[in-house]
Amino acid sequence: KTAITSYWYIPLVVVVLLIFLNYLKSARFKGWLGEKATSVGLDFKLDPAIYKVISDIIIPDKEGTTQIDHVIVSKYGIFVIEVKNYNGWIFGNEKDLEWTQVIFKKKNRFQNPLRQNYRHIKALAEFLKLEERCFHSVVFFIGDSKFKTKMPANVLTSNLSSYIKVFNRPILSPD
Repeated sequence: KTAITSYWYIPLVVVVLLIFLNYLKSARFKGWLGEKATSVGLDFKLDPAIYKVISDIIIPDKEGTTQIDHVIVSKYGIFVIEVKNYNGWIFGNEKDLEWTQVIFKKKNRFQNPLRQNYRHIKALAEFLKLEERCFHSVVFFIGDSKFKTKMPANVLTSNLSSYIKVFNRPILSPD
């Protein structure tokens, strides 16, 4: 055999490796990783006798379906959590349609996660036939992000489980 025919697989391995490394940098993978890390943290820090964590669910809504990162069910309400795995500076306002991520001079606009979570809550409330007052909207940024505009109390970069535990007035029956 010649050297060329003996090592035919090397270019294939390099291509597969480059595709895999590119996937690890993708927004899709980073989002998935952020959601999984959040799920593990919630499972570890919340008492399963009090809080039931459900991750990555799809609910029908008026526009088709909506995907919810995490839902936590407890007697203290239903917490609907939108996870964003972002780095850099985050600019946004509660009412804005879009927020902005800035890393050095590169700007990336993304859907306002509060508005996104509002849609999730509307869909879930309708699906479960519950009033919206039973739900708590939470947006959790995982990663190395820093807010450069004032955010409401339900938009967090840390202490997600501590925030959830602040709600201590029962609003749902065990059923």
